[in-house]
Amino acid sequence: MLQALREKTSGWIATTVLGLLIIPFALFGIEQYVGGRNDTYVARVQAPPTWWKSAPSFWPLIKLWTTEDISQQDFRQQFDQMRQQQRQQLGDAFDSQQFESADNKRKVLDQMIDQRVMLMATDRNGISVSDASIRKTIESIPTFQVNGKFDLTTYQRTLATLNPPTSPEVFETQIRDGLRREALAGRIALSDFVTPAETARLVNTLTEQREVQSVSVPAVADTAPVSDAEAKAWYSAHGAQYMQPMTATFEIVDGDPAKMAPAAIDEAQLRKQYDADKAKYVAADQRLASHILVAVAKDAKPEAVAAAKAKAEQLAEQAKAPGADFAALAKANSDDVGSKNKGGDLGWVAHDGGMVKPFEDALFALKKGDISTPVRSDFGFHVIQLRDVKEGKVVTFEEARPEIEKVLAKTASDKAVNAAMGVLADEAYKNPASFAATAAAQKLPFEKVGPVAPANAQGVLAEAAVRRVAFSDNLLKNKGVSDPITIAPGHSVMVHVLDYTPARQRPMAEVNDQVIADIHSDRASKAAAARADAMIKAIAGGQTIAQVAAAQSLSAQPAQTLPRGNTPTPAVNKAIFSAARPASGKQSAGKVQLPDGSWLVFAVVSVKAGDPAAFPPEMRLNLMQQIAQANGQASADGYIKAIRKLFKVTVAEDRL
Repeated sequence: MLQALREKTSGWIATTVLGLLIIPFALFGIEQYVGGRNDTYVARVQAPPTWWKSAPSFWPLIKLWTTEDISQQDFRQQFDQMRQQQRQQLGDAFDSQQFESADNKRKVLDQMIDQRVMLMATDRNGISVSDASIRKTIESIPTFQVNGKFDLTTYQRTLATLNPPTSPEVFETQIRDGLRREALAGRIALSDFVTPAETARLVNTLTEQREVQSVSVPAVADTAPVSDAEAKAWYSAHGAQYMQPMTATFEIVDGDPAKMAPAAIDEAQLRKQYDADKAKYVAADQRLASHILVAVAKDAKPEAVAAAKAKAEQLAEQAKAPGADFAALAKANSDDVGSKNKGGDLGWVAHDGGMVKPFEDALFALKKGDISTPVRSDFGFHVIQLRDVKEGKVVTFEEARPEIEKVLAKTASDKAVNAAMGVLADEAYKNPASFAATAAAQKLPFEKVGPVAPANAQGVLAEAAVRRVAFSDNLLKNKGVSDPITIAPGHSVMVHVLDYTPARQRPMAEVNDQVIADIHSDRASKAAAARADAMIKAIAGGQTIAQVAAAQSLSAQPAQTLPRGNTPTPAVNKAIFSAARPASGKQSAGKVQLPDGSWLVFAVVSVKAGDPAAFPPEMRLNLMQQIAQANGQASADGYIKAIRKLFKVTVAEDRL
């Protein structure tokens, strides 16, 4: 038998089989044979080759497809950014638990998939973004501009202050990707338009008015008995109405320095601080200055320097002439972009090195009202005007004492609170049960609060940052101690969860009275709706609304001519303006429920056509632009959906 196997696995048959195996090994590597990869993507986007758009997606042909992954790290970073944005937008209304829902995670991921699809579609269509386009886009961003012009220093400084800091290279890559994503869908969104005829129809609709009569049908109290079976059925169908919100009991330390005993500051500390900050209490002489700059490089050729000096001397002579307007000369001739448009105004200047030395020395040598001869600096030649003088003043120790005492006391309090909160954190993490004892030992403000639901939180617990941490799933379920939560500079809070009761459905016995009351209310509303339906049927049969109201012992309201939007509630507006136009001599009736549970029966008596003249030209143009933008965005969304269908998208739900 073994000999037979050897014979079968040698010769031309074995050679042929080996040859067939070598092809996939050579083309695609051996990783598929020796072991699977440990994939960590949350979404994988794959596109068939452009030269074989119908290529199958099974192995090994899937290797011909372009594959791009959205990693867990990419998703988490984007999700965290979205969380921060919503937290800033919603403030106290932000719900961290709702944001962490599976639906919300999938929504964010779908946006990332759409962006990746558009980048891949752009590449497949051979569309690229030039460096010039990126530069133009960046230079047009107002944040990077000074006096309406792009400023490189501002650009670099702004990127460095972002959270996290971003280098120009990374930012330019982000801009490039954004332009690539918008190269197709973005242009589609901008390409839509609205014709004047379409706008006219919409304006007619918006300005349409309807003559309406109405009658309110109240919900009459229901007193019929409610059976146990009916109550149980209602409770089972409406269980969400009878939920007990989650509650928790906390120990809270409010590390507010203002609530601590003020620190004692002795005389020696005060004088030491005064001596250390003496320069702060000596107001230096200041000069209110303007200048005209004739720019010339530090290493300019002699002839260029001579020409600049001659021009500066000429401007100085003009400025010194009787009745001369220095500000006008500066606006017309100065090369200093920062002060030119302000007539050369530099504001108050101290002799502290804030200006280049030749400039300061010349300025402080002038008398009030003087105009200098040209002064040379590394920037060029300055013609300086001294407009006013402010003499320096020394603030004495006694004058400065209240301010110094306040600063030192605050510093001491902040330091004491920080030290105490540090001790509390260290001890509480080791033994959460020691939270109260440690707080007392450190003389920190302490209180016990609860049981309390998130919606009813008060005091420091009502602070958005504190509430967000205190009612987080992790802290509640572990009955843990929070990190210090900063709610203001120098002011932090720590919370310890003593007890936690999850949200639960209240038992039937506990809410039986509420269930019965809700059934009575529902019956009353349905009875009122039935009366309203009967009245609508009578109106359709030819009776007037006044007649059907009288038959029900109700009073009809006088006819009103209502413009669209001028109704008690959006629901009433929608119902009235959705009703069919009445035929000649007829009325078009309908009903809508009001917030108090009653029903409004209405009859549209007549319709007055819209008046296009009610929309001024600028409002009409704005309306056209809004509609075009909405239609364009819808077209772009449709395009993205269509493109996405051509790709293969795999989502790893368990990694979200």
